[in-house]
Order: sequence, then C-alpha cells, then structure tokens
Amino acid sequence: MFTYFPENYMWSSTVVMSLMAGGQLGEMHRWLSALRSAEGNMEAWDGAWVGMATQQEELAAADLNAGHRLSAGARYARAAAYRLLGERQMPPGSDKLARYKAALDTFDAASLHAPFPIERVEVASPDGSLPGYLIPARSSEPAPTVIFYSGLDVTKELLFLFIREEFIRRGISVLAIDTPGVGAPLRLRGVPSRPDYEVPTAAIIDFLETRADVDSSRIGILGISLGGYYAPRAAAFEPRIKACVAWGGVWDYGALWTRRWETQTKNISVGFFQLKWIMGTATMEEALQRVQQYKLDGVMQRITQPLLILHGAHDLAISADDARKAYEAASSADKQLRIFSEAEGGAEHVQADEPDAARQLIADWFARRLRARTALD
Repeated sequence: MFTYFPENYMWSSTVVMSLMAGGQLGEMHRWLSALRSAEGNMEAWDGAWVGMATQQEELAAADLNAGHRLSAGARYARAAAYRLLGERQMPPGSDKLARYKAALDTFDAASLHAPFPIERVEVASPDGSLPGYLIPARSSEPAPTVIFYSGLDVTKELLFLFIREEFIRRGISVLAIDTPGVGAPLRLRGVPSRPDYEVPTAAIIDFLETRADVDSSRIGILGISLGGYYAPRAAAFEPRIKACVAWGGVWDYGALWTRRWETQTKNISVGFFQLKWIMGTATMEEALQRVQQYKLDGVMQRITQPLLILHGAHDLAISADDARKAYEAASSADKQLRIFSEAEGGAEHVQADEPDAARQLIADWFARRLRARTALD
C-alpha cells in the first residue's frame, strides 16, 4: 500500500481511501504534508481535512459563478469525501457530528451538479428510516438494481463515490444506503449495528418492489469490507437477493476483533473506539462480546445464489484465509474467489491501493448475473 504516513497505517489507509473516492493527491498533500513528520494529533488531522475540503468548496463556488456546473460538482464531491474521511477518524464526543453534517451539505451540492441523476430516498425499516441514494440506470424499462452496503461505518456518500457510474453504464441501478451501525442512523439516531442484516435487507427490498423503475426479480447485493459479512448474511436468509458480492472476505469478525484487541495491532483503518460505538456498547469488553455474533460459519452454507468474493493477497486488516474459508463454505453452484496479487495491484484491503480493476469486475459480474442491458446493447 502507498504509505503516505510511513509509520501510521491508519492515516495512510485514509489517504488511499480518499484516492479511491476520487480525491487528488496534490490537493491532499498541500494540507497533510506538515503532518508526516509529526506525532498523531487529532486536532491537526481535523484541521487539515477541513482545510482541504473548504478550499475545494471555495473553488467550486468560483466555478459556479463562471458557469461551470460540472466542474463545480466534481470539486464538491471531492470536498465531501475529504470531510467524511477526516471525520471518520474522530471519536464521538469531539466535533465529529458537526463535521458529518457539513459533509452532508457539501455532498448535497455535489449531487445537485452531478452529470447524472442522484435520487435521495428514505426506506422504512424496523430500525427507523434508512436514508439512501438511488442512482437509476439509463433505461426505459424496469432495471436490475444492486443494494450497496457499507463496511465498518463508511457512509452512503462514500459508497457512491467509490462506485460512481460503473453500474448505470451497464444498465444497473444502484442503491447506496446507510443501514444500522453506519452513517446517519448511527450518527443522528444512535442506531447500532445488528448481526441479522437480513432484517434491514428485507425492508429495503420491500421498498424497491414498490418502484416501477426497478425489476424486483433482479436484485443483487454488494458489501464492502465488513459489508463482506452483511451482504452474504442478507443473501443467505433473503431469497429475493439474486446475486451477491463480498468486496472483502469475512469469516469470523468476532475472532478478528479479539485478535486485534489482544495484540493492539496498528493495522486497522480506524481507532478501537469505532467498535464499541458501532456495536452500541459502553465498554470495549461488551463490544467484543457482542461482535462474536458476526460470523459466517453456518451462514455461507445457506447461500445458493451466484457469489463473488474479492480480496487482497496483502490485506493487513483481514487475512485472505478468511475469504478462502467463506468461499469454501458457500453452497453456490456459481461462485468465484478473486484474490488480487501484489504484482498486479489491488492486493490491499478492498483493493483500495488500485481499486479500478475490482470496480470493473464487480460491475461486469453483476451485469452478467442480473442480465442487464448495457448502454451499448
């Protein structure tokens, strides 16, 4: 992985994730270079990411004044990514909520000036309203749709920025959505994660079935990082899912976090505070107990839908062995495990070091399994 901060995996992974979301290295370097030789300081970190976002917002406003709407939209999108990724490292109780709300405002500006429609939706669920962005396929007929789930609290805005137009170019609509334990439900209403992700998934599919522009017989699901647990769990218990992709293999998330905590590993992308916040517990001990429910043994065996698992050979966050175990356990007749090597690139966690090959593979795989009509058909 490109280690912008040679001694800080956590901060370096944020830089790489920013590039994955469309960030520009030069823009980030102007604000982060002073932190490379300093000890980890959250105040300086926050100031740098707010500064780089604010600069892009000001330049976007100038673009709008000059009549350059698409250029402004691109700058607002990068600024939203900078705000969200800077905020992601901040623990609750700081300025985290204010930073998150500012990022939502910036993303609203980006979506207003995007080159294709982005529809804001709200899905009723047992955990309350789940906000999402539906990016409709360019089709006059009901289109296949992929539900896109986060990992350990990557928001729906970042999910959109990771995938952008790759699905709609292939005739597939995509719903990037905040679910229990991530994004708005967690930050604004304190809704923690839950192991039975088939529950919010059922509510989301119920919503999709009400839409005339969605072919409810062709619904797929994609999960990134911890979404590599959420998506297979949902597919295993929700037969209306017709194809499943785990963008990062998961096997036993509880055992993984127990090892992380016992070794105090530095190879995690966020601080240890994140687990208890997302699990909705007061202590780390309670969080470690609750996360033991997040395992796929006994779950993967129930999956019969087409399945794709992607993983990096040099993934320091989750071992490729976990992806292999999940793949071997799956009952799908049509299943594929794609492990990216260091020689070809994409060997890090969720291929964040070189994500384009993974993005293209995921979109092509869904297009074939969901029988999508591309713009060229």
